[in-house]
Amino acid sequence: MKIGKKIHRIPICSSTNDLAKELAESGAEQGEVVVCDEQTKGKGTKGKTWYSIPGKGLYFSVLLFPSRPDLSLLPLAASLAVREGVFNELNELISLKWPNDLIGSGLKIGGILCESSFSGRELNYSIIGIGLNVKHKKDDFPAELQYSAGSLEMTCLKKIDKERLMFVICRYLEKWYRAFLKNEDQKILKAYLESSCYHIGDKLKVEAKGNIVSGLFKGLDKQGRMILEISGRNQRFLSREMNIIEVL
Repeated sequence: MKIGKKIHRIPICSSTNDLAKELAESGAEQGEVVVCDEQTKGKGTKGKTWYSIPGKGLYFSVLLFPSRPDLSLLPLAASLAVREGVFNELNELISLKWPNDLIGSGLKIGGILCESSFSGRELNYSIIGIGLNVKHKKDDFPAELQYSAGSLEMTCLKKIDKERLMFVICRYLEKWYRAFLKNEDQKILKAYLESSCYHIGDKLKVEAKGNIVSGLFKGLDKQGRMILEISGRNQRFLSREMNIIEVL
């Protein structure tokens, strides 16, 4: 298995994840990649839209057929691959904001979206979608994003070859995907916490299950759920159950 051995390059599409699903259902092989210059319906987590300005970002999806059905740590492994790839190619350290965001110089520069198909309890395939802001300038973002979003060229202050960066990320994605398949969960969790925007003991204000609460960040459990100590009691949250508002 080699991620990126076969690449489907599309000028414009609704979303690379959608195209990767079509490939999966038509007999494509593990490790195939779909990359495009522009997404008209780019997707973020929790049904949000991913702003995919033409030609500026790196938008690609990887088709995988994992041999383990528990996929909870796959997004974390993918985030680590992007972080390591960016560092090795650009000498730029980005941080990981649980569960899916990629942060550079305090600004959101990218995200991970994992989607999977099951037949009952049997896993059919999984897709890792990666969106990175690469060549954007501040004015390229809508007004509401200009103070929260950034790009790699904004943080690195140099020109970036998107194609080369994609291949480097694919190489590290293969590394971390193998760790995932080998059930090296503690290795993934340890590396993720070391790369996280949040540190053990940070006090976080969150919206959890419809309520605004604050708690101490205690880490991640073996399913990748966030552990918060709230009123002296540890509680665990899936990403869909909680939004982080700020660090207090």
